[in-house]
Amino acid sequence: MSEIYDIARRSLLIGALPWLTTDLVLSAFGGTPLFDPTHDSMADIIAINGAPLGTSLAVTGNGATADGVAQTDPIVIPAVPIGPDVTWFVLAVGPSTMPVLFIDDAQELPFVPNGLDLVVSPDWAYQQGWFRP
Repeated sequence: MSEIYDIARRSLLIGALPWLTTDLVLSAFGGTPLFDPTHDSMADIIAINGAPLGTSLAVTGNGATADGVAQTDPIVIPAVPIGPDVTWFVLAVGPSTMPVLFIDDAQELPFVPNGLDLVVSPDWAYQQGWFRP
C-alpha cells in the first residue's frame, strides 16, 4: 500500500505544496509501520515508529506529467547501516516536517542493508512517478 498523507493531499489541492519547487527527502524505516493518514508531521511518525534507518540526500528532478503523476529522479539514501531491514519509507517535505507519501509496497522490500547507499527509484511503469493526488 502506498498512501498520500491527508495533510499533503489537502496542501497539494489548495496549492500550498508546490511540488515542482518543494525540498523533499525520503526516510527509510524498519519494522512493521503504524500508518495513520492523519499524521501531519514527521515527529508524529517517529514518535510511534522510531527513528528512521536513514534519510536521503535532497530529492532532485521534481516534475509532473500532463495527467498529474508526481515525479522525481531516483533518490539516494547514503550508507544505510547494516542492521534491521528497510521495510517502508516516508517521502516528506524536509527531514522533520510534513509527510507526503507513505510507501510500504515496493519492489525489493524488505531491503537488507549492507552499509552502502540505497537508491530508490520512482515506479518506471507508472511514468517515473510516485503518486497521483
